[in-house]
Amino acid sequence: MELKAKKETFKDSLEIREIRESSAKDVGEALTKLEGIWKVRKGGIANDVVLRGFYRDNINVLIDDDRVYAACPNRMDPPAFHVDFSQVERIEIIKGPFDVRHQGSMAGLVSIITKKPEKGFHLKLNASAGSFNFINLSPVVSYADDRLGILVGYSYRYSKPYKDGDGRRVTESANNSPRPYMPQFINSKAFEINTYWTKLGFKPIENHSVEFSYTKQDARHVLYPYLHMDAIYDKTDRFNMNYQIDGISDMLKSLKFHFYYTKVDHLMDSRFRTGMYMRTDAESKAYGGRLEANLGDLTLGFEAYKRNWDAVTFLQALGISQSSIPDVDTESFGLYGEYKKNLSDRLRLVAGLRLDTTKTKADSSKANTNLYYAYQNTRSTSKTDTYPSGNVQLFYELQKDTELFVGLGHSVRVPDAQERYFALRRPMRDWVGNPELKPSKNTELDLGIKHSTDKALIKATAFYSYVQDYITVHDQDIIRNTSGTGNNRARSYENVDAQFFGGEVDLRLSLTQELFLFGGMSYVQARKETKPEKNIRSSRVAEIPPLKTRLALRYDKGMYFGEVETILSATQYRVDTDLNEQRTSGYGVVNVKVGGNFKGFTINAGIDNVFDKKYYEYLSYQRDPFATGVKVPEPGRTFYINASYTF
Repeated sequence: MELKAKKETFKDSLEIREIRESSAKDVGEALTKLEGIWKVRKGGIANDVVLRGFYRDNINVLIDDDRVYAACPNRMDPPAFHVDFSQVERIEIIKGPFDVRHQGSMAGLVSIITKKPEKGFHLKLNASAGSFNFINLSPVVSYADDRLGILVGYSYRYSKPYKDGDGRRVTESANNSPRPYMPQFINSKAFEINTYWTKLGFKPIENHSVEFSYTKQDARHVLYPYLHMDAIYDKTDRFNMNYQIDGISDMLKSLKFHFYYTKVDHLMDSRFRTGMYMRTDAESKAYGGRLEANLGDLTLGFEAYKRNWDAVTFLQALGISQSSIPDVDTESFGLYGEYKKNLSDRLRLVAGLRLDTTKTKADSSKANTNLYYAYQNTRSTSKTDTYPSGNVQLFYELQKDTELFVGLGHSVRVPDAQERYFALRRPMRDWVGNPELKPSKNTELDLGIKHSTDKALIKATAFYSYVQDYITVHDQDIIRNTSGTGNNRARSYENVDAQFFGGEVDLRLSLTQELFLFGGMSYVQARKETKPEKNIRSSRVAEIPPLKTRLALRYDKGMYFGEVETILSATQYRVDTDLNEQRTSGYGVVNVKVGGNFKGFTINAGIDNVFDKKYYEYLSYQRDPFATGVKVPEPGRTFYINASYTF
């Protein structure tokens, strides 16, 4: 088992082998194996990625450089949900504002890279099964030679609602909420997902390569106890094209063109619940691309994309349909350059600059400008922002196998359509965006050390992040009464300055030729300025996960392995009292797994939460003023088995 890491950057990665050894149901859950990564659990699947306390649009989550945006305003369908494990080759993580190739990587980048066809004819059959009637079947067939490559795949995923450590279905956690499940849906299917994909590549002439790919995902009947509604369907289309020319000249090494189109069609409602009926029909589309030139040490590029987000919400309590997200377009254009140079035998430099212009515009005929005016004193439906980003990173080889890292970065993200232009009248408290929000600007210093040999990999990083105009949820008092308003307070968004700091430690040791020790620790704290006039009185940033540690012992003979792992989380008592966040107790769980491979067959099996402990992760419930009253527990004892055959 190889421990030594590449000496390229401090970038983290997760390989498909590691994913296939776990019981994870999606990418968001699988990534929690990495230090500095947590998740938001809403139900049995569709976990949202949290990186150092940042999530939603504060980080970029891309699939083959494609922007796939959530259509649901409550993130039932985060970007990482829209890819299947059988598509994934690896996942790369950049922590901090050190990505200049993609607009909006304010606090980091999660880059999901899918498989390409390998030389020759290959058939891979993947099958997984586990507790709570979970099943995942996926055949993938591919062929490639020197001129042509094609890959076709399919996946089916299904599960019933899982049980917690007390033996109660996760759907029963909604029993004390305003919208409990009807008895006949307590043990209905938790999700059913069909995914189809294909990838075609060919070389029309020497040094030219073309690749097309298409993915269609159809998710049905996905239950979210975390929320007031469930997904009736979530249909995703993703098209991708790449054209690359290599060896153009001594100066111009390569030229790459990338184009993509993505669409998410999402319907959610409360038909499985008691209480007043509600429904949201939402659609998110994005298309764009980049032109990138490699000039050796220097890479230059141009990126452009357009994102459209439209949602209509019906509330039975009011008896009307409302354009909650009023057909908002976000158009962005950016130029960037990145320079990589070995300054000496021991010192490497990476530096990047970027300049973007982004325009957000709502359909003024659909936007409820009366709500904007009542709560934000504006009727604006468009805004244009121009802003620079950049970073400098130095890697110094202190001695053989030991490297130091220092990075200073600055990156920006523009408020999304929901944060600026959402508008929804509700019986008790309205929900309205803030058209005057400013872009959030993160300036961050990272320090790191990495010691990497065949026997050990030790990596430690620390960071300090100052986010000017961080966007936080708050209670906005009404400024003036206008037509169509009946409440005195709304859920809204406000800019505040915030500070994030913390770090990660990752340890991998080869104790003997077959025995390995793995350990890790992740920690983050965050504080924000207070604005009592805006009902922002708590200095704590909401939804910041607590200290997490992991320790595992693995016996690996190559053909077979066994591993015992413990995961510990501290109590989180640093809570945002403005949003009625509650203290969440710490916990410790033990997981075990075994596996082996022989002549194309790979099989592994495991038990997560061996002692069937009932526990909650801190990011397991929505905060006030939009809470459901539901705290979603983690699964109890879970058995799973994963098998694959490669021909």
